[in-house]
Amino acid sequence: MPPITRSATPAPPTAVDIHDAVRLSISFRPHTRRVANLRRIAGALLLEGGIGQDAVETAQLLVSEIVGNAVVHGRTDRVRFSLSYDRSGDVLIEVDDGCPARVEVRNPAADDETGRGLLLVAALAHTWGRRGTCTWCTVDRREVPAS
Repeated sequence: MPPITRSATPAPPTAVDIHDAVRLSISFRPHTRRVANLRRIAGALLLEGGIGQDAVETAQLLVSEIVGNAVVHGRTDRVRFSLSYDRSGDVLIEVDDGCPARVEVRNPAADDETGRGLLLVAALAHTWGRRGTCTWCTVDRREVPAS
């Protein structure tokens, strides 16, 4: 029997398109470079699915914030990320970081270098929250820019 080799790279993403619903799930080892990778993957998938540019850009920013928090503050050797939408509903972003700690929106001082991530999520997401170790948010796929 040949030896089993393990790769340090994440497992290939899987996208499921069933009856106008799309779901992408990826499990990966926490590393800061994954933030940019997932931002690009999410943007490409959403644009291909006909999601409007403004909603795509908002979703990409939210992916960056939530995945970044998971990579920095998570307590697992595998972060689980998923992105899903259907033709009529919101885009759903979910990131499970293995950390049961409660998350809070902070009000950082003007000169603080960190602490604005969930403030952005709360301001830009249609809805957001935390279930167990999973932070999630939604983006209205029909989002239009503010006037």
